[in-house]
Amino acid sequence: MRRLGALPPERRRGAGFVLAVAAAVTVLSGCALIPAAIDADAHAFARGEVADVARGLYGEGTFTTIEHYARTADEALSQYSWPVLIGYEAYADAGEDEPIGRLQFRVVVPSEGYGTDDHIACFWSEFDMYGVVPDPTASDTAVAHDLDCPADAQQIEPPVDTDPVYVVPDGTEAIAVEVLTAAPPDATAESIVAEVIERMPPPTGEYEVPFEPAAVVADGEIGFAMGQGHDCLLVKRTAAGVEVVHAPAILLEPGELGCSPGTALLPPDQLQSPH
Repeated sequence: MRRLGALPPERRRGAGFVLAVAAAVTVLSGCALIPAAIDADAHAFARGEVADVARGLYGEGTFTTIEHYARTADEALSQYSWPVLIGYEAYADAGEDEPIGRLQFRVVVPSEGYGTDDHIACFWSEFDMYGVVPDPTASDTAVAHDLDCPADAQQIEPPVDTDPVYVVPDGTEAIAVEVLTAAPPDATAESIVAEVIERMPPPTGEYEVPFEPAAVVADGEIGFAMGQGHDCLLVKRTAAGVEVVHAPAILLEPGELGCSPGTALLPPDQLQSPH
């Protein structure tokens, strides 16, 4: 949220803006231009609030949707007094480098009882997969565009996130250890995965989906993996027995060693933290 002391004169905020209105009404109450000047100041203030919110929203790359921005905007707006989210629009068939949609905001700047009406303004901001368009360094007018306030404009609830949440269900580690411990010498990777899936507890969250498990059998050893990054389960069976393998989460991300059954079978000195 903007702080008054850090702002240039043309973009007063909060109490400073209200005091400027009070002074104008007191000293120049007979001038017909004062309401218009006050209105312009309030509009610039409202635009700046929306621009601040929009600049602080970030996408997640290829899988970002405008619904994602609506949810994160709702969280960000809780730190502001006057802007609210009134709508969102997804752009159909948006290309990879094109805007994916827009958010719509309404701002009510209160008069604070100084003889002027509350100033109501609406704006829209556009986003691509990574953030606000054109970019966070752009001016307020390039980030927050004027919008004719819909007659029925009301604050909306953010859309529910129904995207799958991939998890390693609670209890899977114990099942994997049991399966690898009991696996016969002629066990295959496919049979191990099938048995873990059959015995694995179901996820408990409404949108939770289990990661796909994987196994490898090589030279009498078995490696098992399920998950990704910080939510990665690695189990191995070697001549020394069955062991749950622990490794730094950064090594288990895609592009690194990864959460794979081959990683489970690596020597411990290859699973040390890179830092």
